Parts: sequence; structure tokens; C-alpha cells
Amino acid sequence: MTVTGKPAITGLYHVGLHAKDPSQMAAFYRDIIGMQIVSNVDDPMARMVFLSSRPSEEAHELVFTSNPELAHIAFKVETLADLRAFYQHIVEKGLPIEAAFNHGASLAFYFRDLESNLIEIYWPTDLASKQPDSYPLDLTLPETAIRESMAELAAHQPDGRPHITP
Repeated sequence: MTVTGKPAITGLYHVGLHAKDPSQMAAFYRDIIGMQIVSNVDDPMARMVFLSSRPSEEAHELVFTSNPELAHIAFKVETLADLRAFYQHIVEKGLPIEAAFNHGASLAFYFRDLESNLIEIYWPTDLASKQPDSYPLDLTLPETAIRESMAELAAHQPDGRPHITP
């Protein structure tokens, strides 16, 4: 939170781009830029490839998706309280929330800007998970309830880490 009491982002942290061939684009960014491919997904909704230049710090920094509706810009917040405050701020501004998910590695919600570009606001959980794992998330719940659901999710995985399949 800022000194004004309004939620604040800590920066732009990943971008999802539409690609006709996500695997080919990922190979280009791997071979030319030096990024690491951290996950490949072939889902009925979209083919996606996730890349990171520092996978031990960020689950992904770049995503290529065959579905243009999933292209997005992601902004990171520092705390779960900030994420919940940003969510409330967006709701109060009258912008429709498209979705909210527990991605394992992060909690996030999505809305669109004035030109219909998808925006993700997320908070990293420090839990490891494969991407693009997703469980529905209710950010109107108290923070303690959200944290309890995160712990429950992690506890039900064979290795103690969320592996959430969309």
C-alpha cells in the first residue's frame, strides 16, 4: 500500500503475447534472447509456452499463446492485502472482473482496459507450480480464509506443491 492508502503495483512482471505458433516463437526467444522455456501447454483453449530468464525468481516473464483472448499484461503487487485492495479498487471503479485464480505460484485477477486489453494483477505466493495451473479464487473472502485455502491446496498435492490443471 502507498502512503495514500491506495494499492500500488511493484512493476510490470510478465507479458502474454499472441503467436500463431507459440512453440516457434518460444524457440526464437530461447535461442536468440537466451530465455528458458519453463512450460509447454497444449490445451483445447490454447497452446501456450511459458518462458523465464530467471525461473528461480519468476515462474514466467513471457507467455506465447495461440488464443489472442489470453494475451495480457501482468502487474505484480507486494502483498496479498495489496492484491485484495487492488481488486476492491477495480470493482469500485465499475470495471468488470473477468476472472480470479489461484495459479499456485500466484494469486491473480483479470480485467480489461478501455481498449479491451487484458490486465492481470497478481501476487506471488512463493509456492512452486506448473503453469498455467488455475483454481477459481474469491478475493472478497478474508485474507485468513484465502491463506487457508492456499495451504489446503498445497497439502493435497503428492509432493506438497500445487499442480493445478485448468
